[in-house]
Amino acid sequence: MPEEREYNKDYTAMLKSVPWVTLILIAINVAVFFFTEAKGSTLDTEYMIKMGAAYEPLIIDGHEFYRLITHFFLHFGWDHLFNNMISLLVLGYATELVLGRVRFFCLYFLSGVAAGVASLVYNMMGSADPSVSAGASGAIFGLSGALLILVIRGNRGRRSTEVIRYLIYMALSLYSGFVDPSIDHMAHLGGFIFGALLCFLMTLGKKRMKVTYS
Repeated sequence: MPEEREYNKDYTAMLKSVPWVTLILIAINVAVFFFTEAKGSTLDTEYMIKMGAAYEPLIIDGHEFYRLITHFFLHFGWDHLFNNMISLLVLGYATELVLGRVRFFCLYFLSGVAAGVASLVYNMMGSADPSVSAGASGAIFGLSGALLILVIRGNRGRRSTEVIRYLIYMALSLYSGFVDPSIDHMAHLGGFIFGALLCFLMTLGKKRMKVTYS
């Protein structure tokens, strides 16, 4: 029947509009947090190193390169988790629906690794004691960089203040990381730059992307 076919079409369209990868990533992060919190305190630095946080001596000297992945599924406390998951939900929804699930996942995952590498290199070059890094913010900043490219492409050829407003927003976000010593600002910057570059490569030759930032 026509009404049933129309209902099925609307239902299928609704399912396609759900950012499933974003929701699954949030679920994984929350599950990992509950697991780590049940086994110890996520505010205990030594314990977080044991659970897989990024730590330069163990990555370089111990060749524990898996920490470049595990670190962005761990969080220091409830506030850290909550803030990152809200950001992931908002940015993930915007970028996943435009890029598609596979490209979105690749961008998020590789941005997280790139953020860890950027932080690692910065620590190796510095004279201070090596820091312990954990959190999805590096990968999330990769989504921010990707969204910048999408906003630029979406506004190509027409007058708009969206790009300028988004650049100001991102500049303030990155600056807040630089002035707070408890934040791994190089992971944020590394993830942002890598996410922007990867999204640029992913969307080469594509038509103007329908995405806006307000």
